[in-house]
Amino acid sequence: MWKKALIPMFLVLAACATGNRYDYQSEAVVLPLKADKPMGVVLYIEDLRPYVKSGEKSADFVGLQRGGFGNPFEVTTTSGRPMAEDMQASVAAGLRNSGYDVSVTGAESDLAALTVTARQHEAMRILWLRVREWKSDIYMGIRLDYDLNLKVYDVDGTLLAENTMQGSGPVGGMKLSQGRNSQHMAQEFSKRIGYLFNDPSVRGAL
Repeated sequence: MWKKALIPMFLVLAACATGNRYDYQSEAVVLPLKADKPMGVVLYIEDLRPYVKSGEKSADFVGLQRGGFGNPFEVTTTSGRPMAEDMQASVAAGLRNSGYDVSVTGAESDLAALTVTARQHEAMRILWLRVREWKSDIYMGIRLDYDLNLKVYDVDGTLLAENTMQGSGPVGGMKLSQGRNSQHMAQEFSKRIGYLFNDPSVRGAL
């Protein structure tokens, strides 16, 4: 009897697992800071996940959703754009809500190029967020592996502050809908970005 009772649950899990897309761009992250004077910043988010850099996974890959027997299906961004671009849009919106004048860039991959961009936009700070890991894995619960490194530079390229957030483990129970899982993961991202910016040295540099 118990085997028959499990069949509907496996069917539900299988139906929920395929074709999932998560939205990391629509809601601004909530940041624990407020600009007390006009300040322009350049924001650059770089995706350094090794499986993306190697080409094993596409840049829009955000994690896995598992079917009834634990078989994995890839989850990608709702927008179809690279995950880093969606995250950049969300963080930029949060900074603007905190009173900063934000310019975003996705072309630079070294500090010298970012300082040129900062001068072009008359920005005072460069925010370089390296996403070394970000992957959700959803089955009966939600697991998140993440490694985020934030560096704040002045326009000359001098490092003013740095903070890192790393972790791996459960972050809640599975929601039986794509929309709720997407919302939950966006909230987890906002939470961890908030932790990064809440470091005293980061807040002081901004």
